[in-house]
Amino acid sequence: MRLPDDLPDPDDPYLRSVLEVDLALLDLAGCLTAHWTAHASANGLTGAQLKVLLVLRADDAVPMREVAARLDYDASNLTTLVERLRDRGLLDRLDDPIDRRRKTLRLTPTGLALRDRFWSGLTTDAGPLTGITHPDLRQLAKLLRPFTQPAEAMSASEISSSPS
Repeated sequence: MRLPDDLPDPDDPYLRSVLEVDLALLDLAGCLTAHWTAHASANGLTGAQLKVLLVLRADDAVPMREVAARLDYDASNLTTLVERLRDRGLLDRLDDPIDRRRKTLRLTPTGLALRDRFWSGLTTDAGPLTGITHPDLRQLAKLLRPFTQPAEAMSASEISSSPS
């Protein structure tokens, strides 16, 4: 992300580095979003529709509220996405067998095949990370791990106690 040159850099060298990393990660996030969106589009899906398919297991019927929670969406906002996916035959929206007021979602065989086709295409295309060596990718993954896993799942040696 390019900022206007009238915005001053932080005085502190550590905070200048933080800003440099922040901006680089924002740029990378944009590139990764575009990469995922292109793969979704190639399969006739929007990014939001794809996310719904990706949070469902092949053998699960999941309450809509739980799907919304997995996606950090409001359940009422999920209804339109679910209806579009259902209309395309990618999802079944079923009454919960215990509480008929609740709805559960399940991938159809067509939805599962589409989800798997997307995943196969995505995982065989390095996209914006093309050109980064395997050792560098492993190091990057290690550096990012504290931000992608709950603290309790990491070993004490992986958690930095203070900036240097």
